[in-house]
Amino acid sequence: MKQMKRALSMLLVIAMLALTAISCGNGGETVGENTTTAPQGDVTTEATTTTEAETTKDPAAHDLPDDLNYTGETVNIISRDSDWVRDEISVEMLNGDVVNDAVYTRNGVVEEQLGLKIKNIFVTGDDNYAVSDKVRTAVKAGSDEFDILANSVYSTIMYTAENIFYNLYDFEYLDLTKPYWAQGFNEAASIGDGQYMCTGAAALTLYRYMFVTFFNKDMMAEVTDVNLYEVVNNDKWTLEYHYDLASQFYTDLNGNGQQDDADRYGFVCTNVAYIDPYWSSCELPILTKDENNQYVYSLDIDRMSSAVDRILKLWYDCAGSYIFASVSDAANQLIGTSAIAERRTATTTLRLVSVETEDFRNMTDRYGIIPIPKMEETQEGYQTFLHDQFTAFGGVATVKESRLQMMGAFLEAMAAESYKSLVPTYYELALKTKYVSDEESGQMLDMIYQSIYIDAGVLYTKSLSSIHQTLRSVIQSENNTVASQFKTIGKVVEKLLGKLNDSLTAIQ
Repeated sequence: MKQMKRALSMLLVIAMLALTAISCGNGGETVGENTTTAPQGDVTTEATTTTEAETTKDPAAHDLPDDLNYTGETVNIISRDSDWVRDEISVEMLNGDVVNDAVYTRNGVVEEQLGLKIKNIFVTGDDNYAVSDKVRTAVKAGSDEFDILANSVYSTIMYTAENIFYNLYDFEYLDLTKPYWAQGFNEAASIGDGQYMCTGAAALTLYRYMFVTFFNKDMMAEVTDVNLYEVVNNDKWTLEYHYDLASQFYTDLNGNGQQDDADRYGFVCTNVAYIDPYWSSCELPILTKDENNQYVYSLDIDRMSSAVDRILKLWYDCAGSYIFASVSDAANQLIGTSAIAERRTATTTLRLVSVETEDFRNMTDRYGIIPIPKMEETQEGYQTFLHDQFTAFGGVATVKESRLQMMGAFLEAMAAESYKSLVPTYYELALKTKYVSDEESGQMLDMIYQSIYIDAGVLYTKSLSSIHQTLRSVIQSENNTVASQFKTIGKVVEKLLGKLNDSLTAIQ
């Protein structure tokens, strides 16, 4: 295992693995080697002499010409002004915070390198559709006020068939095969000969929005001598193991003889978005690809039913579990973080961004981080689910074609510089030094990053009868209704998927 304090070059290798392991298709199969840039046509090759500079070039460096300059131009980006994402694209000034200052410095480097200005047009509010709605309205009106959209992927990619984005393969300087672009996302989001959104190192939500298991280390030590890091490394961290562990912790703290939210538990969770991670952790792909890069409905009903049996047992048949009704995204996060910090639960499911909350910053006890439990020991490794509100980028379709070269160069420079400076700052300095309390959790983060799994069925869920949310309704019912619910919705999804494939292919 890697040590916490590693050289920057090793960090970049880890970051590369993190971004290229974001995968879709067969659970756990890294697709970072599958490139999805546009076909290049016939290329005549000639024998050349490889120089020392060429052989030693950093593979993570961009290939933009040194003399590229867009003096006097401004790139207009539309993005969300909401918690955990407002500092991804721009910040107002240096303020001493390492992440804030890294974003500010990155933008300065990109502006100087390309001779342009970055204008970030914030859309205020927590409605993730606000940004996509503004872009759709602009496109319908023929307005070119926005160049690039940076928004929640699930509330944006569903509108791709409306022809609101350029095909990214038409951007001259955009090389999506580079390690600062998420290769697994490319695999999931590409369709036929096109791709309309991309993500990578410039999006901090690729890290912040991973679902993980937090545990209170001091509570654990008082009840059991189990080392959860060893359990994970030995492939024992399963839903059944989580059930057995949580069962050891229930205490009727208020002495009223009944379970309520004032008692102590082994597992606390809320019952909407925090159900979603099991899609990945239990290896339940919704969509895969065929030989023509078209989507195929691939849900295994029998495996889904087995997974639901295990989830229901942990959630509702375990004396050590307490499941809160969902309130809101912000409130649900506070339920989990406060329960860990106040010693009311030994474990909880949260997004990684919770390490940045006040509850964890002021926590007296020590906490640890491990993956979401997998379905069974025979699974190879652990799979990580990204909250579908992570940020992706698209080029707005009404932008003049004369600006496409600049937009491609900007995206490329932004991602490359983020990979070089922002990712190490957030990952090594902020996460592993400021937020994570032990070396083992740092090692777990490496494992978690390298096993992110993206399913196109989650990305396009709103175009497919919200299929990924059907698991939520099954778990909320406290009964295994997989056979009836998914067989019914499966027929609908197959019809909708045919239309989705056709509509996305048609705009190419």
